[in-house]
Amino acid sequence: MPYCRKCGAKLEAEAKFCHVCGTSIDVVASPRFGRTRYARRHRSPVLVSTFMLIAIFLIAFAFIGLFTFFPIRAVNVKESKHVPFNASIQTLSLNLTADIAQINILFENLADKLVVLNVSATGAVGMLAPSNVLNVTFDHTFDGSTLMVDSRVATTYNWAWLSSLKIICDLYVDPSMNMSLNAKTGIGKVSMNANRSVVFNALRLEATTGGIEVNLTKHAIVNGNISMKTTTGGIEFLWDNAEATINVAAQAKTTTGGIALNIKQNSTIPANVTLNAEASTGGIDFTLAIWDNVGAEIASNTTVGGISVDQNGFSGTDSLLRSDNYPARSNFIIALKTSTGGIDIEADYAAGTIFSR
Repeated sequence: MPYCRKCGAKLEAEAKFCHVCGTSIDVVASPRFGRTRYARRHRSPVLVSTFMLIAIFLIAFAFIGLFTFFPIRAVNVKESKHVPFNASIQTLSLNLTADIAQINILFENLADKLVVLNVSATGAVGMLAPSNVLNVTFDHTFDGSTLMVDSRVATTYNWAWLSSLKIICDLYVDPSMNMSLNAKTGIGKVSMNANRSVVFNALRLEATTGGIEVNLTKHAIVNGNISMKTTTGGIEFLWDNAEATINVAAQAKTTTGGIALNIKQNSTIPANVTLNAEASTGGIDFTLAIWDNVGAEIASNTTVGGISVDQNGFSGTDSLLRSDNYPARSNFIIALKTSTGGIDIEADYAAGTIFSR
């Protein structure tokens, strides 16, 4: 029930005047209701202003981030380095390291050069990225009949700005030199195709995040150890009638990724090749085709995963297989190991037969 705002007398619900003092009661409001209206009338602008400031700040922050980091500035950079031809050079020792790049190693008769490195970067970067996105160093020295090359390809800014930047390093090497090659990339792939007469004294390829692909075909001669290693990424290795004049060891190792090995040998190596393949998390696919005076022993071990074997001309168990002619004049000694992942083996041996697969 309402009360008179002047004298405090209790009023009837529909009264228009106080029956005691005669004061008009057209507007009746309790003290609490009046305070609420007053508080609302003065607090609302503060809240609106706060929300507007927050919204403006977020929009400005998003715009600055977009302008700074989003790849909107086009990049098309090419650099080329080389070592001129020198007839006295017989041996090459080369190291190539890249922060982020796909490294392609190729062997060609270069006429007036011994080594050529072509680097390209295409795509886009943020507006605040440096104008020169790459730093390419290429140092070479001569020591008698040996050429030593040390090269590095690095980005000049934080890698997080590289979301749409593609960096390719094409390394061309004249096959006239016996060579030791060491190539490494942090993020990217290392690919090498030795499809002509090339002599390797040593070969070491590494990718932290990315894959490795190596093809050693007929006329390639391996006179030193081979190392292929990735942390996150797969490894593909093809040995197709390559040769080794001395006993050599090859290793393929990955922490997270699969390994695919393909060995074909229809002629005497004439040495022994030891190949160890190890995958911590990932499977191993192994294919072997050998002929006549070439033998093989295949040892397999897996912690979590099965071993599948499809064999012809081999005997033994899934964990240890030997060709019917083992030991032979030349041998492949294979060790396959996985921690979590299966092992698939296709192994063929036959005398006087050339395999097509």
